[in-house]
Amino acid sequence: MSDRPETLDHEPATKGRDYGSIRATVIKLFIASLLVGFIMHWLDITPVGILHALTNNFEELFSSLINVVSWVLEFVLIGAVIVVPIWLLMRIFGGRKGG
Repeated sequence: MSDRPETLDHEPATKGRDYGSIRATVIKLFIASLLVGFIMHWLDITPVGILHALTNNFEELFSSLINVVSWVLEFVLIGAVIVVPIWLLMRIFGGRKGG
């Protein structure tokens, strides 16, 4: 038997919610957004400009990724010209090891 007293109080978490803290959070978010908005306006930064910069970054990243893949494939194909025929000859003429 447990030393803790049994409680029958199983109220949902939403009952008795403190709406004052929600209101305070909304006010803080409003003030922070207002200040950031003023700073962005002062620096001449717009949401569209931010989205445009992000889009350009993704395009550059994709372009760089394509360049790296094509660079790697070029070396793989150059190496495969030598490696694959040697491997094939070893498979054909190498015989079976073990019994």
